[in-house]
Amino acid sequence: MHRQCVCLMKQNKNKGNSMEIVYQKNKDKQPVYDMYQEIFEDPEPFAQYYFEEIYATNQVILAEEDNKILGMIHLNPYHIRAGKKTYTLNYIVAVAVWKEYRRRGIMAEMLKKCFNDMHEQQQPFTYLMPANKAYYEPFQFRFVMDWEETMIDDHNILYTDDITDRNHKIVHIMAEDYQTIQNFLERFMEQYKIYTVPDEPYLRRLEKESQSGDGSLLVYYEDDLLQGVFAESFEEDEVYIRWAYSLEPEHMLNQIKQRHKGKKIYITEGNLFKGNSTGRDFIQSKKVPKIMARITNLTAWGEILQGKNDFTFRILVKDPYIKDQNGVFQFQCLNHKISIQRADIPQDETLDIHTTDAQGWEDEISIDELTQVFFDYDAGQILKEHEYLKDIVPAGPIYISEEV
Repeated sequence: MHRQCVCLMKQNKNKGNSMEIVYQKNKDKQPVYDMYQEIFEDPEPFAQYYFEEIYATNQVILAEEDNKILGMIHLNPYHIRAGKKTYTLNYIVAVAVWKEYRRRGIMAEMLKKCFNDMHEQQQPFTYLMPANKAYYEPFQFRFVMDWEETMIDDHNILYTDDITDRNHKIVHIMAEDYQTIQNFLERFMEQYKIYTVPDEPYLRRLEKESQSGDGSLLVYYEDDLLQGVFAESFEEDEVYIRWAYSLEPEHMLNQIKQRHKGKKIYITEGNLFKGNSTGRDFIQSKKVPKIMARITNLTAWGEILQGKNDFTFRILVKDPYIKDQNGVFQFQCLNHKISIQRADIPQDETLDIHTTDAQGWEDEISIDELTQVFFDYDAGQILKEHEYLKDIVPAGPIYISEEV
């Protein structure tokens, strides 16, 4: 599997006075490419894919001092369906600081700019795949999705197809089939409240990413009827499968195993094992926390969430990195529709949280706790401490499967 493209460094507050945090304007690839490869050491074909396909359309935030790059963050745009709207949101990858400039607060300054710009752009959240969660938790990121990862190692077992009256085939996707494939995948996405939209640009990118790993985006047919889709790539004698959805999951899984006899097969998410037994010795399945997210515009969540009952309450939201999100907010629900608006209440950090009449709010909560509640991820203890939030219908489950 491709190396996770998130490199994190511990920071402190002693940064150089002449440092600037800017968006790269001229897209001079070479210095960014050199930094990326020296730190992340991706396989060359994958790095070429990344800089031809992703870097061409993303934004790169640079920390610069005397015209020298000290650090970088890549903001990769994806179309994310959340509630009834489709947003263009940023997937944060390739967070890096040169070794000699670490512990100067550079990462914190770059992330702070990211967060506030996303807030201004009305982006409800940003997300990433951490190399180490401990580096991102201080910036109020929390896990919101596990990946179900399944490994099949059955090269000593002979499989036979017991469905003799059907013609099975796995073929490469054709350019004219992208819309059909999108429609096919969208039906499986209906179970998720937040998901990456598998539109034509995404599918083209997914195919090229798979090709960088000597694989492809493939479709599965039975009797010339489209029954499944999956992306495959390779690392030596191991096979990696993503976006594997099928109307006949057991049939398609059997064909994949036949296709890759003698290799270990790693399958991420999809529906091939939904309802299927994984209790065999050669099949190992586990859930792994993978995707972290952070709320970047709290008021935008009013269009994503729903309420169980009518309510109105005010809470003091603590967000140390987004100034406009650090304050008192009013949550209101009428006819299941939620509104989240900042309340015009003067802030005084010396006020006692228990003197609610003087303050004008009933409770306080951190932005990362709200993230867990909104995404319905490990929020049980938070809901016990803030019971009024139980009337909010969260936005989980989610489906995010991209790696860069």
